[in-house]
Amino acid sequence: MVTATACNDENETVTPKSSDRTAANAALGRAFFEEGLNADSPAARAAGFRRVVSPDYQQYNAIAPPGRDGLIGFVEEFYKAIPNLNAVIHDVFATEDRVVVRWTISGNVTGAPFLGAAPQGQRLEFDVIDIWTIRNGQLYEHWDQFDWPRCFIQMGIQGLPAPFIEAAGRPVRR
Repeated sequence: MVTATACNDENETVTPKSSDRTAANAALGRAFFEEGLNADSPAARAAGFRRVVSPDYQQYNAIAPPGRDGLIGFVEEFYKAIPNLNAVIHDVFATEDRVVVRWTISGNVTGAPFLGAAPQGQRLEFDVIDIWTIRNGQLYEHWDQFDWPRCFIQMGIQGLPAPFIEAAGRPVRR
């Protein structure tokens, strides 16, 4: 049985019918962004992530620190560099034990250095795909794919191979 907590406070749970698991998992994927990533303050983001992300969260992004607290810190590093960060969801796909979200991150690098590059007001807009397994009604394991070549080109990083530069110069069809 799956317990979903995405739309409730952290002390309340909802037990969906088995036919509702897919919908509950899709809601959980959306809540990651609505209650976590796009929340207005570090405290609100942390509270949102604590509601939807398992305490024993498994992170498979090689540049993100492990665990739920690592995720929270990683997101705050993004906000320090990109204070006007915004995430827009394009697609959410869910099964009884997984959720996939395709989304775009955008904002300007005006704060701290971003991934080692100095802030110069660079406008970023690149796509990401996240895949999570669900355990006990929370996001448990996580894999992602960022369009890092497009991001690096927008940051002004030099020396990337020509195929990446050419691909990043093409319009994005979302």
